[in-house]
Amino acid sequence: MWRSIQLITLYCTIAIAEEGSFLGASRQLRIHHSALSRRIRHLELMLGVALFERHPGGVKATAAGERFLANLRRILNDLDDALEQVGAPGSGKSVQSPIGLDASPCKCAFLKAVAGSMGRDPNVAAFIALLRKWDPAS
Repeated sequence: MWRSIQLITLYCTIAIAEEGSFLGASRQLRIHHSALSRRIRHLELMLGVALFERHPGGVKATAAGERFLANLRRILNDLDDALEQVGAPGSGKSVQSPIGLDASPCKCAFLKAVAGSMGRDPNVAAFIALLRKWDPAS
């Protein structure tokens, strides 16, 4: 099951939690809100638990969603650290600087790896534009 969950879906989950709404996250990610909603609904079905309580004013993470998000942030930070270590000085690869946003658990190295893994996804251009907006080196 877990192998079929896309990294972009996990990143979208965090963006929704940070924005407090699907609409706000869809604007930030430049993904249509209905596509974002379907992506998260599919994730919730795969996990067998609701991650967000939906209401007219936005969303709030459920208790299960809070636990999932806390673990997800830790895992994504660990992944980002692993990617940075691969590109450590002396390894011949460049190291990306953090994006510098306190609210975001992810750094550019991880986000660029996610963008690279998306291949033929139609939202790649919008996602890369979002990365460039956050990346102080751009």
